[in-house]
Amino acid sequence: MATAERVIVLVSFGSADDSIRATFDTLATETAQAFPATAIRQAFTSNFMIRKLARRGISYKTPADKIVELREEGFKRIILLPTHLTPGEEFDNKIRICAAPDVLIAPPLLSEPIDRKILATIIDCFKPQADEDLILAGHGSPHRHNPVYESLQRMAGDKVHIGVIEATDTPNFADVVKRLKSFRADKVVLAPLLFNGGVHVAEDIASAGDSWFNRLTAQGFKVRVIRDGLGSFESFRALYIKHWRNYLEREKI
Repeated sequence: MATAERVIVLVSFGSADDSIRATFDTLATETAQAFPATAIRQAFTSNFMIRKLARRGISYKTPADKIVELREEGFKRIILLPTHLTPGEEFDNKIRICAAPDVLIAPPLLSEPIDRKILATIIDCFKPQADEDLILAGHGSPHRHNPVYESLQRMAGDKVHIGVIEATDTPNFADVVKRLKSFRADKVVLAPLLFNGGVHVAEDIASAGDSWFNRLTAQGFKVRVIRDGLGSFESFRALYIKHWRNYLEREKI
C-alpha cells in the first residue's frame, strides 16, 4: 500500500482553551515527526467543544465526520489513535463504533494489561515530595464502571490514590478520602489523571466552588494542586508515540 493512501487521525475529547496548542497540537507535531511519511489529522469526540470552537471560526470534526471527509480525499486506510486514557464510555460510543474494513482503531493507552512503566511516568510528571501523597483524579464513566482505575490503584502503592470525578463511578471522592485517612496522609498533591486538564481542572478539581481541592481542604488535608494535564509533559506524550508505534507494527500497518 502506498504510504500516501493512509492517514493517522489523533482523536481527543477536545478543548476550547489555549491548552489545545500545548497538548493536542504538540502531540500532533510529534506524531508527524515519528511517522514522517504518513498524513496526520485530528478529530474531537466532544460535540460541545466542536460547536464552541466553530463559533470562533475554528473547525474540528467528530471521528465519524472526519472519516467521511478523509474517504472523499482518497485515503484508503484510516487509523484512529485515541488520546483518551481509558477504554471508557466516550471511547466506546464515539471511537470504537467507527471501526470498518478501512478504519483501524488503536486501544487507549491505559488498556488492560496496564504497563507499570506508564504509571511510573505519570507519577514522575507530577513529582510529589517525600512527605506528600499523590491523588490522581480521572474522569470516570457516568453510566458504567471502568475497572482500569482499580487496576491502577492495585499497582500504585500506599502513597498514590486513584479517584474519578464522575460520582456514579468508583473509586469516588469518598473512597479516596477513606483511603487517605487509612494511611494517615496529611499533605497531598492533587493532579489530573487526564490528557488535557481543561474544564475538569477548572471546575471539578481546583475551582473555588465544590471542587476536590476545597472538599479535601475541608477534610483537614494540606492540598497542593497541579493544573497541567498529562499531555503537557513531553515524557508522557512520548508514551503515546511508543504505544502507537507498537500497535502499527503489531498490526503490520
